[in-house]
Amino acid sequence: MSHLSSIVRKELKELLTPGSVISVLVMVFLFAGMGGLIGGEVEKASELPSFGLVADDTDYYEGWNPYQYLVSQYGDQSDKVVLMESQYGDEEAIIAEMQEKGISSVLALPAADDFRMSIESGIQVVVEQYYLFEPTGMFGTISSSLATSIVAMLNTDLSEILISGMSEDADYAFLTSPLVSSGDDVKTVIDGVAHEGVTPAEIANTISSQTLMIPIVIMIVIVMIGSIVISSIGSEKENKTLETLLTLPIKRTTIVSGKIVASAIVGLVYGLAYMVGMSFYMGSLMSPASVGNVDLAALGMSLDMVDWVLILISMFLSIICALGICMVLGAFAKNYKSAQTMTMPLSILAMVPMFVIMFSGWYGAGAVVQGITFAIPFSHPMMAMQALMYGDVTLVVAGIAYMLVFALATILVTVKLYNSDILITGLGQNKTLQRLTGKS
Repeated sequence: MSHLSSIVRKELKELLTPGSVISVLVMVFLFAGMGGLIGGEVEKASELPSFGLVADDTDYYEGWNPYQYLVSQYGDQSDKVVLMESQYGDEEAIIAEMQEKGISSVLALPAADDFRMSIESGIQVVVEQYYLFEPTGMFGTISSSLATSIVAMLNTDLSEILISGMSEDADYAFLTSPLVSSGDDVKTVIDGVAHEGVTPAEIANTISSQTLMIPIVIMIVIVMIGSIVISSIGSEKENKTLETLLTLPIKRTTIVSGKIVASAIVGLVYGLAYMVGMSFYMGSLMSPASVGNVDLAALGMSLDMVDWVLILISMFLSIICALGICMVLGAFAKNYKSAQTMTMPLSILAMVPMFVIMFSGWYGAGAVVQGITFAIPFSHPMMAMQALMYGDVTLVVAGIAYMLVFALATILVTVKLYNSDILITGLGQNKTLQRLTGKS
């Protein structure tokens, strides 16, 4: 048993390094933070958002007042129902008032007299729906379903009044659905232009189906390439081949740059291959209804050749940044086994933006989350495609500029490490650290 306990202690000492323990603790805090983020988005989505109602605050039919009815249904949150000043059918005025008051969804009913005339004639009343499209995450399209449910509520309440006084020759289709709202009656405003027959939920669903695989692919590629590079450095140290390479008459900058560029090219090829494979995989899993059939080109959200070039540049630079971090982490690895634990911080940094982009999105996140996400270089290719669809070229270009600076900084740090004795002797035997700590 003494031999067994000695071996167990030895293995535990090698495996439970400060780096691995810190990585696990960071991972715990990461998932706790992601849970809080998702919980906050769910809680925010569960709250009833404000919506506008274009209607007269008066009797519409047999004592039925749509505005007062909705106010009573909302109860303590009756202030969420905003009575608009615009008139039914005045599209420009309604959109302008929505933008002025910051209301993302509006239902418009005809004037009371016109409404009453249609109902008494047995003609279904057309309810117009207006939306302001806002780029958000998967929980950000609640306004679409809210407006639909409100139309259903109004339909049900009015239907009960009509049915109670129906005659023998009544049109039951009309009585059960006196209000209609579909097709050209639904308008979503994007960059000041109203597009008919589409809701924000349908737009977001289509965009998500086309951009969902990007964060996943980037995360997989970065983790995979990072693991290969760090493990390779650990193996080179263990096999003493790194010492031989460093004795050659080659500049350390050349060595570092060569390793990073070669690995980045491989990573970009892997990324493109994964994107092709994932597109087939996701296409086989998703039904046409879940993918969405909105023509993004008609909405001005399609990508051209310049956009795709920017996306590829962003992907390449993110891989360069990841490899720069790997080179720095790999410099502190003593051997192949210790190098395996060094990949954990990189995995964490790759997972954080993936969760943020998938759940809240860049545009739906708060200022603090946006700051953290922007600081992580792997975030930028994850949100580049969606940002370009929204016409936000500034964010993509700023991300590319930031990654260039980040990549150069990591390369300079790596060259410094390659010029020091840390690369060969390890962190514990570094002469500078020994002088600082007073150890010999």
